[in-house]
Amino acid sequence: MKLIKLPSSRLFLQIGLIATALLFSNCHKTDNNNNITHINCDGLVTDTLGTNDNAKIYMPNAFTPNGDGLNDIIRPYTQNVSSINFIIYDETNTVVFSTTQLAQGWATTVNANSSTKYYYKIQVVTSANHHIGMCGDLYKLSCRPNNAPVLYFEDQLTLNGFTGTTSDVLQTCP
Repeated sequence: MKLIKLPSSRLFLQIGLIATALLFSNCHKTDNNNNITHINCDGLVTDTLGTNDNAKIYMPNAFTPNGDGLNDIIRPYTQNVSSINFIIYDETNTVVFSTTQLAQGWATTVNANSSTKYYYKIQVVTSANHHIGMCGDLYKLSCRPNNAPVLYFEDQLTLNGFTGTTSDVLQTCP
């Protein structure tokens, strides 16, 4: 009888972490015409799987920088994070905002009757020295577009995520 030696559980863990990193490092977005647009999300790393790391990132996907003091800045909210690299791109992959300071966000202005789509990329190091990466799209709004996805604003953030009700009132874009 021939014995078969199975790889160690450590090898399975390493393969799992590599597969997870590859999965999260390849973020692409699709426009309304179903054309895939690459948005610079290559290279993101998430290595918290199975570590019980309690770090979190909450990222609104909409803001209304009209100077009324409500949802005027777009920024990620983090818990148990020691460092961040936060970048916002426009439709042509041009960087419009970048920071490595926790809690700093993009404070810009908005044109009347406009809805502009941007993309973001976040890479953090947790307090436990792990990495979390995420990317997605966000909207700078003065009005609500007819085809808008579900929008999450900063003022909706609670301890359980974006479960609150926004106080921001937007008219539908013409």
